[in-house]
Amino acid sequence: MYSELTKFHATNGHCRVPSTSTLGQWVVRQRFLYRQYPNRTANSSLTPERISKLDKLSFPWTTRSEQLWQERINDLMEYKRKHGDCMVPRKYPPNEQLAAWVATQRKNYNRREKGQPSPLTISRIEELESHGFVWSYWDFNLNNFQ
Repeated sequence: MYSELTKFHATNGHCRVPSTSTLGQWVVRQRFLYRQYPNRTANSSLTPERISKLDKLSFPWTTRSEQLWQERINDLMEYKRKHGDCMVPRKYPPNEQLAAWVATQRKNYNRREKGQPSPLTISRIEELESHGFVWSYWDFNLNNFQ
């Protein structure tokens, strides 16, 4: 499969293979093994040599979704440094992507609380809360008013 990935990389200039293909499933498996790497067993097929070969192709060890999540968390922390809280307004011209992302997290949290399907995981909820994220803009303003 590595040789297929090198061909894909040569053709496309990157290693972001669609996960719907056989090669894409192999890429997903490499990421999974990499996350397990510190605790790997002697039987792991992900060796330091394989990691090195994949690194030479600029293999992305995280998904695009994970990268975007981390970018928005970094933006949120920058906002908090400037403003003292995580209450990004719905319209925030300096970073409209952050404003939309914050609104989406609140929407996904509310869906989860109602028992509806939501992409927001417990670990991401905990991560946001550890940074002082408030789920209800109204509750935050009410508590600060009193």
